[in-house]
Amino acid sequence: MQGYLQKFDEIYKGKTYIEIEFISDEPFSAKYSRSNQSGQVCYCMFGTDQANQKTKDGWQKVDCLGQECQYRQKKENGPSDCKKVGWLKFLIPKIATDRIWLMKTTSTQAIDSLNEYFSLQKAQGNSVKGRYILFLKQVENSKDGKTFNNYIVDIMKKEDFYSVTKNPEIEVNRQEQSTANVQTVNNSVENTQKQENKKTQEKVKETKNKTTKGKTKTTKKIIIEENPDVDKCYYFTGHHTETFNKDGKPKEYFIGEFYDMTDKPINFIVKPELIDTILECGIGSVFEAEIQEFKDKKIISEVKFVQNNEKNIAA
Repeated sequence: MQGYLQKFDEIYKGKTYIEIEFISDEPFSAKYSRSNQSGQVCYCMFGTDQANQKTKDGWQKVDCLGQECQYRQKKENGPSDCKKVGWLKFLIPKIATDRIWLMKTTSTQAIDSLNEYFSLQKAQGNSVKGRYILFLKQVENSKDGKTFNNYIVDIMKKEDFYSVTKNPEIEVNRQEQSTANVQTVNNSVENTQKQENKKTQEKVKETKNKTTKGKTKTTKKIIIEENPDVDKCYYFTGHHTETFNKDGKPKEYFIGEFYDMTDKPINFIVKPELIDTILECGIGSVFEAEIQEFKDKKIISEVKFVQNNEKNIAA
């Protein structure tokens, strides 16, 4: 992995764009997600009216009320509890042609714009496979009488991008060719990543203190898999705890929240010796995992680190 990181820095460090490639006609997925201190408690994928809600008996299918749901309503102070989360899947050909990168965004405007773009292409029967430019640029916005700068994330077909500007570093005025006129990313990508890294480190520290109290805990060494089996790969999006009965007594288990490579959400019980490995690699990391089934539960028995996606996306 270090080689990929060094190559990324050599090519893209300090730049406001990267060249990407979509190898699927569905490179974008998004969901509404609500979380609390224990992790994700409800989510509904875009394009569906069925939500998955965490209850005392586990995850249950429920009807999504959409904008009528109380958690979708904007609060008097601050955003709503149910937020949009989007994932963009692509290759970076100049880095590697056998590694999938994932970009996570929580920007409402970016998610809506990307979703509209890909939905329109699908409705028109157009394939979106091919080379694109993913770029960030700073724009001036106004809210409540105040002016501020934000980053805009957008995509454009490679040939269109270079046809409208000789210098990819300058601001591109493309209007209808873009996926949207304005796609605002909350604050800068760099600051967002620093905050997420800090939160992940705090979670790792908290988990270590909690699980090692009063006994010695075994931690698995992180194994890196260079040629993963895609069918066994999952990307890590969060975690929570659930209590199940074992030998007639309640026991708390660490539950990892993942998506498979078809963007299907799935939760696994994580063996105690693997918890630190997963948390240290961080949110957005991809793992090749061996899964065991016990009754109606799925358990991760072994993991191999494939790549850390969230930390390696922004130029």
